[in-house]
Amino acid sequence: MNSYMQGFERDTLMAVFNSKRVWLVHLIANALLMIAFFYWTRIPEETGWYVALTLVGGLLIALVTLWLHSATFDYFSVASERCFIRSLRRVVSRIPAFLVWVLIFGVGLWLIGQLWDYDEQIGGWARHLLPLFLRSGVTPRTMFSAAHWMTWFLYFFLWPILLLPVGAQVAAKNFRGFVSAAAFRPIRRWRFWIAYLVCFGIGAYIPFTLAWMVPRKPSTLTDQTWSMALRLGFGYLLLVTAWVILCAAIVRASGVTDTSEHQQIEEKTATC
Repeated sequence: MNSYMQGFERDTLMAVFNSKRVWLVHLIANALLMIAFFYWTRIPEETGWYVALTLVGGLLIALVTLWLHSATFDYFSVASERCFIRSLRRVVSRIPAFLVWVLIFGVGLWLIGQLWDYDEQIGGWARHLLPLFLRSGVTPRTMFSAAHWMTWFLYFFLWPILLLPVGAQVAAKNFRGFVSAAAFRPIRRWRFWIAYLVCFGIGAYIPFTLAWMVPRKPSTLTDQTWSMALRLGFGYLLLVTAWVILCAAIVRASGVTDTSEHQQIEEKTATC
């Protein structure tokens, strides 16, 4: 095992624990961005002023979102001083490169998502390719299910694990990050796969389950409202926490020079 993967989990959690202000910034900023996006979708397009406000508002929301998340990757980078304000300043010139990465990431997810509409065709085609002695023992329904879960794996695991480290490198190195060797190290580290799986469970699966939870007992509208608010609020806390941990894990899995440098950076964090 390479030295930069020693203490991977401990160093990742310590980096996040020492970055409580960054977590708080994400907690507040992402909530404000979601509220702004909600009201942005409700802007009428009755006049030219409203159209202009829609364009400017959408660009501003996108810019702030890119700025926030690219600065987070830069903040956790070992090559940078652990000061979020300085990271915000540094990444301003890298936002265009980060936007290119976001477009690539988003288009890739969209294309993979289209495969869900062709589960039966893909499953049938895959079954047809099997040798005859295997085909007779595999039902079409089994192949349809396998195609569905393969798409699910590509969409939620393989594509993000491949592309998120590239985004971290782009945030830290501008366009050079697209060809950085460090961007492809995490996919070869099984401990990073486990870290991603844990973050996915905490930040996506549990909040999704909480959001769609149906009360088993009859209750008043007020009780249901409070229940929904608490479930969504707790799910949002889990989502933000898991994302910040994942950002730190991505950078840590991409390569840390040595433990002494890591400790020095953590000391700078407390004074920044």
